[in-house]
Amino acid sequence: MIPGSTQIFGPPGCGKTETLMRLIEDRLNNGVSPHRITFVSFSRKSIQEAKDRAMERFGLDAKALPHFRTLHSTGFVALGLSYGDVLSGPDYRALGKMLGEEFNMNVRPEDGVLLPTDLKRGSKYIQIIDRARYRMIPLEQEWKDHDTHDISLFKAKQIADQIVEYKTKLGKVDYVDMIELYVKTVEVAPTTVLIVDEAQDLTPLQWEMVKKMAEFAEEVWLAGDDDQAIHRWTGVDVKQFINMSPSRIVLDQSYRLPKKIFDVGERIVKRIKDRVPKYYRPTSEEGRVTWHYDLESVPLDRGSWTIMGRTNAIVMDMAAEVQRMGYYYSVKGSPPISAAQARAIQTWRELCNGAKVDLHLIKELYDLVPKQGDKAVVRRGAVRLLESVSPDDTLSLTQLEQEFGMIPQGDLLGRPDAFEVLNLGNDMRLYLNHIEASGEDITKPPRIKLSTFHAMKGGEDDNCIVNLATTKTCAESRFPDDEHRAFYVGVTRARKELHLVDTNRRYNYPL
Repeated sequence: MIPGSTQIFGPPGCGKTETLMRLIEDRLNNGVSPHRITFVSFSRKSIQEAKDRAMERFGLDAKALPHFRTLHSTGFVALGLSYGDVLSGPDYRALGKMLGEEFNMNVRPEDGVLLPTDLKRGSKYIQIIDRARYRMIPLEQEWKDHDTHDISLFKAKQIADQIVEYKTKLGKVDYVDMIELYVKTVEVAPTTVLIVDEAQDLTPLQWEMVKKMAEFAEEVWLAGDDDQAIHRWTGVDVKQFINMSPSRIVLDQSYRLPKKIFDVGERIVKRIKDRVPKYYRPTSEEGRVTWHYDLESVPLDRGSWTIMGRTNAIVMDMAAEVQRMGYYYSVKGSPPISAAQARAIQTWRELCNGAKVDLHLIKELYDLVPKQGDKAVVRRGAVRLLESVSPDDTLSLTQLEQEFGMIPQGDLLGRPDAFEVLNLGNDMRLYLNHIEASGEDITKPPRIKLSTFHAMKGGEDDNCIVNLATTKTCAESRFPDDEHRAFYVGVTRARKELHLVDTNRRYNYPL
């Protein structure tokens, strides 16, 4: 427990961030310097939202808010580290070669979380090692707790020891070190206000860091919602958040959830056993909840949509179905073609229409088109010719062909389309042609988004689809509250309409 602290419980859409902004505004109005306000979270998304709101609301720039940081960033700065001091993807690949394992890890510096880019055994070793450290327990205990029979405890210890030796030899740290070393070595600067957002998702080690920071703070606020604690897999124990403060405030009005969607959420949340009971009200709107057996019957042809699933595999299956149905979409913010490809498509079309285009867009086009073979669009090394051009200049297609290494592509009546120039492939060309024929603009963010519940946490949309499919591992977990919390997060993202898709999979969440 943190003596003197106060918890703010924010059910879905109840304005938790707005409440924290009002708290900060009050302190600023009473003469507290922005430099004496510390706002931390495990999540970069949470910090960025808070920082953006504070800068806009209080007329501050980023430099005026130096202590709005993730916990890992706070440790990084306090320890005086540079990016070269931190283990990266190449380091893990080098370690993998030394140990005969493949560590394909996606390092997320914003959250200090290592995510495997595959399901290979090597990546699982890193996860179990890090999770034991975040939980502050022996590796043997972590191995037993997660019933990890597909990996060797002996090998896990060997890898853990080798990582320590590798870091020591090169003078590097990993993301868990940033928290451990902060707790052990950093002299904490005093602060007036300490705010911890998304506190329900802190691991035991991160709580030790917060406790140390709290010792040097005049007031401490812990904001979160235990019903939305969906990160047990990183080592989180939500009971710590529940029992961390002697004082509680529950925000009791949702500004997002209409009545019918609120009722679905309540059916789920009441199944959670380890929780703090919270009574809050929906909006005055009725909202709409509709059941489906597949995506075909959902009116995806209009409006803004977010489609959610329990796992990445389920989301990718739905993405394939959305593409088959002929809709433009993104998965966790990434559409079928990149933003750079979309700009290049627009650039080529403008050039073909006789327009002059900015140099930086020309360079981007050059980077993306083929440079050798029958489909070559520019000659190899042609991009260097553009270095002689002033950054403010614009160029035409004729200039590019005559002076800057672009290979003439047909004639004015028969130039290849942008999809062919970018060598996107026949299937993708057919798909994008269909998208544009239906009136969608592929140069703008898609109105249909797909996401896991975890990635959508903190977000909302007018219309949401929740696929009720799950997996055997999730359905038969020793921690059933995790499954309830995950689906609670999913259904409570919708502002107007919630569409529930029942499936013919063997495992489905019962509603």
